[in-house]
Amino acid sequence: MTETIAVLFIFFILIILGVVFYTKFQQVSIKQQSEELITGKALTTTMKVLFLPELTCSKGTAEPEDFCFDLMKLRQAQSPGGVFIQNEDYYFNLFSYSTITVHQLYPESQEYILYDHPKVKMLDNGTVVKDWTRMEPSFFVITLRDDLQQEGGKDKYYFGYLEVDLYS
Repeated sequence: MTETIAVLFIFFILIILGVVFYTKFQQVSIKQQSEELITGKALTTTMKVLFLPELTCSKGTAEPEDFCFDLMKLRQAQSPGGVFIQNEDYYFNLFSYSTITVHQLYPESQEYILYDHPKVKMLDNGTVVKDWTRMEPSFFVITLRDDLQQEGGKDKYYFGYLEVDLYS
């Protein structure tokens, strides 16, 4: 009888250890999957921004230039009456809680904030605090074309990068 109780005791301890191990493994797996989903969503949002017709370099009916933003369109889009502010609901459906910034690096440094909608909440006392636990940045190198400034009859190009910060 004592041996049977000892065997059952050891058996239940092994089952408990197996359940604890399985739950820890599942927690790590779920966390890893959520990080992969957030990273994938950040890259998808970056690709959406890269191919926005509101920003791409184009001339008439010609094919748009790959990974190029028109500075004239960019300046208009970020202005107070710009397309991103006038159609805020549409762009929220596209970009959700994120911040989209275009950084011009060469020849002079400049920053254009196109979309800024971080995840925040308002407390009872009226203070606004962040409501996100993780920010996933995504970067992409782009060229910036300025139609207003030309050199030798050709448009002037600048170098920069696109930064998309996704909040979760």
